Amino acid sequence: MDTHKIMIVDDDPHICEIVQVYCEREGFISSYSHSGTEAMKMLASFEPDLIVLDVLLANENGVDWCMNARSYTNAPIVFLSSREEDEVKISALSNGGDDYVTKPFSPGVLMAKIKAHLRRVSTGRREQLLELPGLTLDFYAQSVNMGSETIFLSKKEFSLLSYMAQNVNRVVSVDALFQLIWGMESLEDTRTVAVHISNLRKKIEADPANPERIITIRGAGYMLVARSALQA
Repeated sequence: MDTHKIMIVDDDPHICEIVQVYCEREGFISSYSHSGTEAMKMLASFEPDLIVLDVLLANENGVDWCMNARSYTNAPIVFLSSREEDEVKISALSNGGDDYVTKPFSPGVLMAKIKAHLRRVSTGRREQLLELPGLTLDFYAQSVNMGSETIFLSKKEFSLLSYMAQNVNRVVSVDALFQLIWGMESLEDTRTVAVHISNLRKKIEADPANPERIITIRGAGYMLVARSALQA
């Protein structure tokens, strides 16, 4: 089971230390920041599974930070604040927040809420995986996992691969792929499919010039071949 990562954003060092201690007791990896600017940089490098966020950051509004962060992460955000006004809570929860805990707070209650949100996300994540022999598609991260390697794809590359994965070991026509991904009104032409298939092969094939996963069926289209079918 993967260890969850918790990011704490609060300008009070004491609060950060308390939350971090309790996170570590639960076996979580945690990191904290005292400023919104620093936290935004940390967001990309730390890649948290959940964020604990103060509403009142030094020189910055935590709700505004939350709104900006939603462009980069879908991780649950639990607000931790001394503000008890309903309008503040409504603003926080309406602009990207998932929960709201008021200070002074019970660390035990906060941990219970954190674990509940992580369970919900983990359940949803399992539903966003499509597993094939030797290949797992992650619809949440728009990536493909092959063994221990994770490969991130462009939106169109992932759309092509996911459609073929849902029709594994079956021929999918070029026209079907083009209409599905680009649409009837597109200014592109069907040759665009071949370009994206070529780029996709460069990322997931051991030898793109001699593909074994995505094979061309001349005159018909393409087929994603599950590894078990190759070995049979």
